[in-house]
Amino acid sequence: MTKNSQAKEYKLVDFCSLIFVLLMGCFFYIQPVEASEEDTASILVDVQPKEYEIRDSYLQFTPELNKNYEFTATITNIGDKDLDVTVYPSVAISTMGSVTYVENTENLLDEKYDFSKYVKITDANGELEDGKIKVEAKQSETIAILINVTEELNGEVLGGVNFSQTLSEESHEDAVDIVHVYEKVILFHLKMDEIEAEKEQTYDEFEFVSSQDAIRLDYYIVNNDPAVTFAESGSYKVINPNGDIISEGEIEESSIALTPMTKTKLNLPLVSDAELMFGEYQFILTVDGKEKVTKFNYTKEELEGLIEQTGGSNKIIVNQGSNIWVIGLLLVFSALLIITSVILYLKYKKTRIDS
Repeated sequence: MTKNSQAKEYKLVDFCSLIFVLLMGCFFYIQPVEASEEDTASILVDVQPKEYEIRDSYLQFTPELNKNYEFTATITNIGDKDLDVTVYPSVAISTMGSVTYVENTENLLDEKYDFSKYVKITDANGELEDGKIKVEAKQSETIAILINVTEELNGEVLGGVNFSQTLSEESHEDAVDIVHVYEKVILFHLKMDEIEAEKEQTYDEFEFVSSQDAIRLDYYIVNNDPAVTFAESGSYKVINPNGDIISEGEIEESSIALTPMTKTKLNLPLVSDAELMFGEYQFILTVDGKEKVTKFNYTKEELEGLIEQTGGSNKIIVNQGSNIWVIGLLLVFSALLIITSVILYLKYKKTRIDS
């Protein structure tokens, strides 16, 4: 091979590599978002007294029945504009990666463990109008937080008092409006009597969901104890009605915290080429060497709904090893590159023969 032919080959390889990188860049480029000054939080919150504060804005104590526990929270607006700060009590709800503090109590199993039942929030004029307090620029306002547990409870109650500042709003005619908020939460951990016996964690509400060109299995793990604990850990597998494994993996120890008396939504990825159909499925988790089997049914109507979402046939074969559309485009690109190379070579050969 001559030096000229080697140079041409290297240039062709470099050219193909450049096209490949640019193609990948088009697929995975993410537009950066610049933060404006209006999107910057401008409230500070300080709670008093510090008697029960074990770390910043995290209070823990054992309340006596029907006894008032009084706290004050000072809200400081360090910005240049007046603010309406929304203040509300919340309940602690687990997610796959953290614990959130929300008003919605639909994931709470027992309303007696709803922290907001035992909280009253007021300012100098009484209860807050629409749950809001106006804080002028460079000024502070103080609210009172009264906690009184009126039910005999075992275990623990987790909740918070949220201070919410709206940063910006986006209105869309053909889509959901978007509101950007900043929230500061004062956390309250009420520790009652120890629970006598731990109840078994259970699994419920299994559902196959199509999201972002992939299908996953959503389900709830239920913490039937009024105490903070961790989700059961170990190897798992999901078996379809044909007896095939459609999902498997490991739930790591102490990786998912569960709040008291709540259900937590989790999800599992499916293996490539997993086949979904209606019928009885099994979710099997091996805990301390013992298999824990939970059976659930997937109805024909549910399957048809999923097929409609995904545009599939009368059954679904899951291809999730990679982005199929990306692979398809790459194959098309490769085929075009090969065809172009062949055409150029034939033209080059014909030119040499003619000369």
